[in-house]
Amino acid sequence: MGRGRRAKPTTLKVLQGNPGNRALNEEEPDYGAGAPSKPDYFDDYASAEWDALTGILVPARVLTKGEIGVLVVACDAYSQLRQCQEFLKDKGSLSYDASSETSGASYKPYPEVAQRNMARRQYLSALAELGLTPSARTKVKRIPETDKSGVKRLLS
Repeated sequence: MGRGRRAKPTTLKVLQGNPGNRALNEEEPDYGAGAPSKPDYFDDYASAEWDALTGILVPARVLTKGEIGVLVVACDAYSQLRQCQEFLKDKGSLSYDASSETSGASYKPYPEVAQRNMARRQYLSALAELGLTPSARTKVKRIPETDKSGVKRLLS
């Protein structure tokens, strides 16, 4: 488990004028703009969300092939969210009657309620990582159309 703030990308430090005056990582990897290949194990919901997200991020030039993990998490969380929503819609309620003769009247939430809430948090977190929330969008920079990569393209 890390401590402190999350590290700021080198390109962002350069664009902000390196306010901490610390040494810059000039060897930061460049994964190349564009969408990674869609995993073949996705269900229909995850596949549709992959297409939707890449359809937004690729033209905006903020996606690299290195973001496959974040995209997979976002699409998987979206799929779980939709499946839980369908289950709860079919039940028509968020809770069920768990009453018994010994304990009396009692209602408990379906486990899918907690799963849905966790999927929502994971989905929102992944969207923020990709710059798809209003507050996160202000921190995202487009990938320039030049051949240069990483910090070298910003310093030249």
